[in-house]
Amino acid sequence: MSNLADQAPPPVQPAGEGPGPRPVRSLRERVRAVLAGALPPRGPQRLLAGSVFSVTVGGGLLLGSSTLYLTRTIGMSAGQVGAGLTIGAVVGLAAGPLAGHIADRRGPREVHIATMLCGAVATAGFVVVRSVWALALVSLLTTLVGVAAVASRAPLIRAVAGDRTTWYLSYQRAISNAGVMLGVLIATIGIQLDSGPVYVTLILLSAVTFVVSTAVLFRLPHVRPLAVEPTQHRWVAFTDRPYLTIALVNGALSVHLAIPTFALPLWIANETSVPRAAITGFMLLNGVLIVALQVRVSRGVVDPGAAGRRMRWAGVALLLSLALIGAMASLPTWIALLALCAATVVYTFGELWHAAASFELAFGLAVPHAQGQYAGAFGLGQGAANAAAPAILAVFCLNYGLPGWVALGGLLMGLGLLTPLVVRWAQHNRLAVSPA
Repeated sequence: MSNLADQAPPPVQPAGEGPGPRPVRSLRERVRAVLAGALPPRGPQRLLAGSVFSVTVGGGLLLGSSTLYLTRTIGMSAGQVGAGLTIGAVVGLAAGPLAGHIADRRGPREVHIATMLCGAVATAGFVVVRSVWALALVSLLTTLVGVAAVASRAPLIRAVAGDRTTWYLSYQRAISNAGVMLGVLIATIGIQLDSGPVYVTLILLSAVTFVVSTAVLFRLPHVRPLAVEPTQHRWVAFTDRPYLTIALVNGALSVHLAIPTFALPLWIANETSVPRAAITGFMLLNGVLIVALQVRVSRGVVDPGAAGRRMRWAGVALLLSLALIGAMASLPTWIALLALCAATVVYTFGELWHAAASFELAFGLAVPHAQGQYAGAFGLGQGAANAAAPAILAVFCLNYGLPGWVALGGLLMGLGLLTPLVVRWAQHNRLAVSPA
């Protein structure tokens, strides 16, 4: 990770003197130097990153506690929990473009603050759920908050990161993964106690992280909406067919993001001789690599053309990793473990390249004054993929085994190879939807 802090020039030595012994730095100074290299510059960039880190810690807390609370404390079945969460999540997807449009026109800072406050209330709502329909309502509210947060944050990111949006989004993804891992770790400690009051405490702590995020956001300066051409369509993102096509291709490619949390655990547990503890090992190695490498891998992704090439790399890596995962079922335990390690590394690089490319495409091809609206439209593809992924992975991978894994990998590679063509189409047509 490159050092982002401003570097002070070295002291000038008097004539005739050597450099002399280097001063011994204290532990505090060394820690500060490491943090300075790992954090964005002071000011709005670091504040917005802190806000994101706070809510992702809360996301990890909720991820590790809400389902167990609903099943073990409230007594709902796994099927009821799944149905309630799915109904709310699917219905809530449509809010992204609207929230983004409001942020574009009213000011993203204020809309994002309101979203975070709503997030605190919606998250706390899990503790009062007692039925499937109440869960569906809370799930709807949390989904609305999630898509609105992404859409309203987009104009803020464009404002604070300028022409370094891909780098900043890569950094944000790295700290988001670190935040989720920290939240899950804290929740895991509480889960060992397995009691209703502990689960309620974890959920309410998750809600508090939204309040902390809001407090940080108040320190950001107001971002003034960009001027709109009078002749331009109000919902310009939905008239931009090349951009919508890219959002669709990216969304279809995003199906792979459910592999670590859905398909792989079931595949390892039911179809291979690999110990189930390997599931945790995969997730840990994947998370650590993302935190360590996302910013580094994003270097060079400076325009949509470079992003299209990275999508090609991502497609090839996903095909190779899925083939390795599928082959594990017919391999002896130790060889299967080696295949899983190799698949983890290859898959993670595919995920990293995909993420870096999608950041650049979502921002680099958007009309600046409608960044929030474009981000909401882009998120529709990813949201649809999140909803459909379990069914797709079950049909391809869990039902058909190795041929299904390879077939899905081939489809993902095909989408990666298609992306540069769609990017060129979008670049050629961009003037038709951009301000004069």
